[in-house]
Amino acid sequence: MNETIRSFYKRNLIGLAIVVFLGFWADASACAKNFPRQILCLYDSSEVFEGRLENSLIHKALEMVLNNLGMRVKYFDVQQGIPKAQDMEDVQGILTWFQDDEMPRAREYCLWASRQIESGRRFVIFDNMGAFRDQVTEKSVPFNIINKVYHGLKLNYEGNWTENPFVIRMAQKDPQMVEFERSLENEAQFYEKIKSLDENNKIYLQLDRTDMEDAVSDAVVLNDKGGVVLSSFTLYIDPNSGAMRWRINPFLFLEEAFQLKGTPRYDTTTLFGRRIFYSHIDGDGFRNLSEISHVFSGEVIRDEILKVYPLPITASFIMTEVSSKYKGSPNLQRIAKSIMALPNVEIGSHTFTHPLDWVNKYVVFSVKGYSQAVGTDQKYQKVAEEFKQKGYRVTVDQTTYLKREIVESINYLNKYLAPEGKKVEVFQWSGDCRPPAEAIALVEKMGIKNINGGDTRFDRANPSYTNVAPLVRQVDGHIQFYSSNANENIYTHEWHGPFDWFAELIDTFEQTENPTLLKAAPRRISPINVYYHFYSGEKRASVNALKKAYDYALSANVLPLFTSEYVSVVQGFLNGKIEALADGGWRFSKYGPCQTVRFDDVSLLPDLTRSQGVIGFSRWHNALYVHLTEKGEAVLYLTQIPPQTPYLEEASNLLWDWGVSVEGGTFSTRGFSEGIYHLANMAKGATYEIEVRDLSQNLLNRQELKTDANGELAVNLPVNGQVTVSLQKKI
Repeated sequence: MNETIRSFYKRNLIGLAIVVFLGFWADASACAKNFPRQILCLYDSSEVFEGRLENSLIHKALEMVLNNLGMRVKYFDVQQGIPKAQDMEDVQGILTWFQDDEMPRAREYCLWASRQIESGRRFVIFDNMGAFRDQVTEKSVPFNIINKVYHGLKLNYEGNWTENPFVIRMAQKDPQMVEFERSLENEAQFYEKIKSLDENNKIYLQLDRTDMEDAVSDAVVLNDKGGVVLSSFTLYIDPNSGAMRWRINPFLFLEEAFQLKGTPRYDTTTLFGRRIFYSHIDGDGFRNLSEISHVFSGEVIRDEILKVYPLPITASFIMTEVSSKYKGSPNLQRIAKSIMALPNVEIGSHTFTHPLDWVNKYVVFSVKGYSQAVGTDQKYQKVAEEFKQKGYRVTVDQTTYLKREIVESINYLNKYLAPEGKKVEVFQWSGDCRPPAEAIALVEKMGIKNINGGDTRFDRANPSYTNVAPLVRQVDGHIQFYSSNANENIYTHEWHGPFDWFAELIDTFEQTENPTLLKAAPRRISPINVYYHFYSGEKRASVNALKKAYDYALSANVLPLFTSEYVSVVQGFLNGKIEALADGGWRFSKYGPCQTVRFDDVSLLPDLTRSQGVIGFSRWHNALYVHLTEKGEAVLYLTQIPPQTPYLEEASNLLWDWGVSVEGGTFSTRGFSEGIYHLANMAKGATYEIEVRDLSQNLLNRQELKTDANGELAVNLPVNGQVTVSLQKKI
């Protein structure tokens, strides 16, 4: 922060703020109650392909929904035992999604689950309760033990299951809840009898058996203890393609099941009232010759994209594709340096050799100082033999391999290519994008961010929220951060064409904000992410597709971030704490750069007089987005009365050190072309002098702007880099 601004704050604001705030904070903290943000999700690895967590339905379809509701997911594999007391810390509720009726220690599990419900934790069962038989002893669990769980949920399980669709009929349904992405018409294919024990239970789907008396079953139920959705009524899964569609509305169901309505949600899609935009380039194809002008594809991307679009973009490089010691050349190094030197470019590493398989042990094929790594599973055995016949030396060394792919590639870019004042900020996973914990730990140890994987698409070809990835992948206590959109390799059928199809990602941008394909209410669930490879510079059609994506971003209400900054927002989401205050307020802490808190379906507004650390707010459809200070701590009160004090409605650039009053003030901001800043409740019909200064306090721009009759002040300024903006009301 600029020293002049520091002294301004010290002289005029900080002393008074500390006295008032600490007294306020002490009173608020004394009455604060932790609001747990974790849902414990139980899965059975024996039911999941390869036993891998990321292949579970919870991760693939459900985790994103919980993220949108402001919740983190904590996983537990029942193959590893029964959750212990320490596993339940900071847990709001429990969700299970089992595909069969057996697990180890099934009886013990039923007793544990019933105790959790008795303790007040809300409990949700998707599909199968999962504990009808012990997987080890093969003994069935008595109905009275099973019903300890169901009775806790105010239900009674009576069995009589059938998969004969000819005797199953729907007795009643609520289409808004149970036909979200696909109709149930003629598709009720599973029945077992569950009967409500409480007339206050909310029943959204009832089934009946035409071949039995008294056979009405409550198939989708919610109450103040949790909820149940019987098998086949959560998702429809196409038996041929594996494509999934939600039957229940997971947003509505989980919001009610875990009693989240009206609660604040940390939000990773929006910052200062605008949708987050970020873009990153994988290093593949940097040295490919372009068909456009017979130069390298990296040069085409540099000249037609990076130099043209005033947006922060992260560009990564594969060491062996650049270094003249391997497949690169001095010319390619000069091109890479020219890209890294651009002010709107952040540097990323895309590994040493671009491994395709991070999961298995690694084989390194080495000859003349160059090595290529692939996995050792069966599909690579033939390749390994061919390399041996060609005289390559074949070795297996996972530790050395990971250090080379991560540490050496980062150090090379920092030492030989990065300009002064810049360094590698992001490590972008390659190939299958499923790094082991050791790989993620190495990246974390180097103090840089990681990203890739996820492959989100929500468009005409994939009209479902099940194709939207969650924020992260958890690997043995380490976090892989997912990108927010699929890249052009997926849109172009692994770069076989059509090469202009990457422009279809605009459909995902729109559907993840306004899902017209589902005729559902607007819901912003992801940022705008333009993610691609340097080989998009090979063809005119692919470059034009990129331009359409960037043009769309420039035309939208976005706030652009570098990729590392977006990852920091997600880290803030994961770390953020929420406490409910006894007087109706909310306390937020440890949220870092995740400076947006969202409330859905509320008519209230922030009480800026009582609140602390709140710099503004905005509305988008039914959502209230509250802007928090970058200091990492805030207290918020809501009210029916519109605020009278100045606040920030929206900004198009990252900003910090906000200190604006009716008389004026200052803030710092960063951009690459212009900045749009909308302030509310300034002096009505007044004139303000606006000055923009660089880090050395050189005057870059001065203008006078007038507020409207409501005190709205729209500040549009040229912003190139980091600047300080000051406002002064003229008398």
